[in-house]
Amino acid sequence: MKAKLVVIILIINCTAALSLWGFFRASISLGEWRRDIKTRNNLAAQAARGDKAAGIHLDKGILGDRKKFESALESLKEKYRKITAADSLVYLKIPEAEFLKSFISYFFLLNNAGGDEVVLDDEIVNKFRNQGILLYSMDKRYPFMKKSIYLEPRHKTRNKPEVRVGTNVIIIFFESLSKFFLRDDVYGIKGLTPNIKDMQQHSYSFSNMYNAAFPTVKGLIAALGSSSYLLDENIGGTRIRIPCRFLFLSSILKSLDYTTTHIQAGSERFIGMKTFFTEREGYDNFYGSESLALKNIGHLAEGFGVDDTALFNYVVDWLEDYSSNKPFLLTVSTINMHPPFKITDRNPDAGDNDLLNSLYSTDKAFGRFWSYFKKSKLRNNTLVIVTADHAMGNNKDYIAFANKYRSYFKPFFDLIPCFVYFPGGAWAGKSNDTACLNLDIVPTLLDMMNLDLPNPFIGLPIFSGRQYYERGSGSIFDVKIDLDEKRLEGERKVLGFYFHLYRTDRIIPPDYKVRFN
Repeated sequence: MKAKLVVIILIINCTAALSLWGFFRASISLGEWRRDIKTRNNLAAQAARGDKAAGIHLDKGILGDRKKFESALESLKEKYRKITAADSLVYLKIPEAEFLKSFISYFFLLNNAGGDEVVLDDEIVNKFRNQGILLYSMDKRYPFMKKSIYLEPRHKTRNKPEVRVGTNVIIIFFESLSKFFLRDDVYGIKGLTPNIKDMQQHSYSFSNMYNAAFPTVKGLIAALGSSSYLLDENIGGTRIRIPCRFLFLSSILKSLDYTTTHIQAGSERFIGMKTFFTEREGYDNFYGSESLALKNIGHLAEGFGVDDTALFNYVVDWLEDYSSNKPFLLTVSTINMHPPFKITDRNPDAGDNDLLNSLYSTDKAFGRFWSYFKKSKLRNNTLVIVTADHAMGNNKDYIAFANKYRSYFKPFFDLIPCFVYFPGGAWAGKSNDTACLNLDIVPTLLDMMNLDLPNPFIGLPIFSGRQYYERGSGSIFDVKIDLDEKRLEGERKVLGFYFHLYRTDRIIPPDYKVRFN
């Protein structure tokens, strides 16, 4: 089962990341019925011609049943074990939405990803550029490095909120908080998220943001480092060692004399989080469930770490005790909505639905922080971002709940909230509907702070560039593919390109120093 879950996470994650790279276009408006009919017609036509399809048809009905989903993926894996590299054209027989998952499965079964350096040709580089990703512009050894967060200087605008350097920054990542969970106008259960909604009313909203990665550690890399990380080969327990370094917001603000702290409800040791944050990404402090338990803020119970009530109590205590004259970056990760769900409070209208009660519990816990914050001096000198680490996965509780609202059922990759409270409540109630990804959070924050620097980001400032480039949707149902053998080989090059950079630690140079333009 553990191996299956790793394969599932790998396949789904790579699907989303590749959606950013410009080899296909998303079509959110295309109805599921039309896609399903087209897929089945294509399969029937292929069968009539005697073609041998090596793929399988995975629709929402299959994805909505976890056992069927795992069985289908295992079946797909078995089929691709029998395929040799010479049979690359077989990929063209696979239903459109399944190409990438099938391709990634095959690619990893070859077990040679990232072994050799891959230099992308001009055609592929130009396709990246059209998606807003600039390659080979500074140093061919570090292809993602570029001179500015702005791809075009003329895209920089003054028509945006501005944030003074020295302003405290708090970023709260809610576990698995798809934006759908805030749509009580759709599912009809009121009062599950009153505190998050109150925060939204006091904030500026990015209303059209998708998550670009899954699960949590990759979601944090996307949001805090504007980068995509695909390797899953060692994920499990405490054994992961991410082999490369990214440019996190923490390193940038630390160069401006900020103190950097991460607090999470999960374990400090799980997938090497504490080591990654403190040794790789320059965080000054990292507190997980072990630290919270030792300080009697919470206790370790069933599931991962402590509950969110303990987490936000610790956050408030940390803020109250912070006495340094330095500004701070504080990032926070919740846990209640991670299966098995943690429930500290129940909403009568949610009944015995553990998923919704965990949502209610995490909101009530957040209310402890939000009530404190609104009354504290921090409200006038602190920017607060509330978002999600990623969308909800297709666990049985989510399937049972969201499957009732088919057009909103988008497991793994979906719209996520992104609310920004500006000091003093400036810009409250305003919103921006630019199609964007959580990869864009850090470039956007730097843009608002009028900071620019050489960087390896694949995201763009939402106010000063994102609107000029396409956003590939992360949803696996929104993939439209029309590939020939040449483009197929291009996809393989891109994967090898990424994996080699990860394994040789070539996202940023080892001697990289933050220097502002």
